Amino acid sequence: MELSKKDRVFLINQYSILAALNNDEASHYNELITILENGYEIYYSMVDQWISSDMPSEDGKFVINILDLYRAIENLKRKAKSEELENHHYSFFIGFDGNNETEYMSFARFLVEDQGKFREQEPYLRKNDNMNSHAPMIDTYKRMLDKANEIESIWEMSIEEAIEILEA
Repeated sequence: MELSKKDRVFLINQYSILAALNNDEASHYNELITILENGYEIYYSMVDQWISSDMPSEDGKFVINILDLYRAIENLKRKAKSEELENHHYSFFIGFDGNNETEYMSFARFLVEDQGKFREQEPYLRKNDNMNSHAPMIDTYKRMLDKANEIESIWEMSIEEAIEILEA
C-alpha cells in the first residue's frame, strides 16, 4: 500500500482520536501512529489489514441469485407441502464455506442480517451455522443456477423441477 504524506497525516489524526476515545486499544493505535509518523512502509499493511478486498459485482450477483432461488424454493415449500422437497439435503440455503468462500458467506450474512433482505433465511441461521457450510458450495450453487435457468420461471416451478435443481 502506498500512502502520501497527506494520507499519513489524516490517518495519524484519526488514530490519535481513536486512541483518546478507546483506552483499551490505545496502545494499538499509538503503534500505528508511530509507524505512520516514521514512514515504516514495511508495516503499512497493519494499517489496512482489517479491510477486505473488493468483491466483484458478478460475485455479489451470484450470491443474490442463489438467495433468490432459495426464496423461490421456500415459497414452493409453503405452497406445495412436499416431504421429498422438505427433507432434501439442500432444501434450505446452507451457506458458503467459511474457510474458502468467506467473502461470499460474509456478503450473504450482510444481505440477511444487516440489510434485512431474504428474511426467510433467518430461521435457518442456527441450522446452517450462520451460513457457514463448512464445505465448498460455489460449484454446487452454479450447477443449481444453471439448472434453474432451464425452466421458464423459478417462481412457478414444480416440486419435480425444484428437486432437479437441488440435485444438480
